[in-house]
Amino acid sequence: MYGSKLFIPSLIAIIAMSIASAYALWSETLKVNAEVATGELDWEIMDGIIYLDGCGLPPGYGYTGGYDWNASYLPSPGALQLDKDTGCTEVELLDTDGDGDYDAMQITLHNVYPWYYTHVAFKVHNDGTIPLKIWRILLDGTYYFEINEHELQQGVEIDVTGDGQNDVLIWWGDNFGKQLHPCNSADISLDITVLQEAPQGETLTITIEFDAIAWNEYNVP
Repeated sequence: MYGSKLFIPSLIAIIAMSIASAYALWSETLKVNAEVATGELDWEIMDGIIYLDGCGLPPGYGYTGGYDWNASYLPSPGALQLDKDTGCTEVELLDTDGDGDYDAMQITLHNVYPWYYTHVAFKVHNDGTIPLKIWRILLDGTYYFEINEHELQQGVEIDVTGDGQNDVLIWWGDNFGKQLHPCNSADISLDITVLQEAPQGETLTITIEFDAIAWNEYNVP
């Protein structure tokens, strides 16, 4: 009888210790899984941007020549290369948050005129540890998401010079909203056209910032 009474508290103590150990192990597992699930959201615009009519190109035709391009087919896409070398395009990558990765670009159009056209193509790379999606861009102080072709048939018009007249038409596309797993990359491109209201021979500077978001938080207003 006495042995049984002593055994019961001992058994309860052992069960309690087992439950405590199991809870500690379960809690630790949850903590580790949370760290894995959270991971690091990190991405970059890769070097090696390709764009038409780069400053410093020798006069000539084709993608390696410096002759200007003209948006002759608006509102349809595409451009026609001219036989003159007046304007040129310059692109600089920017790191706006100081994390060592490029997340924005400054596009400068030198000595341009109405219907001057350029095309900028680049890759975005997921160098974090969780899947992400390219979410939106910040353009002229306004956030934009995937272009709705029914609402924006030609793109977004912005006033670069601050004179109250829209100077530039920008269209973007290719892989906004596409899921990028770690180490994967995707192509993004911009079509830029100088509008009729832009001052002749002006230098226009456009800064474009890009935002990415975790794949499971993606939404478009």
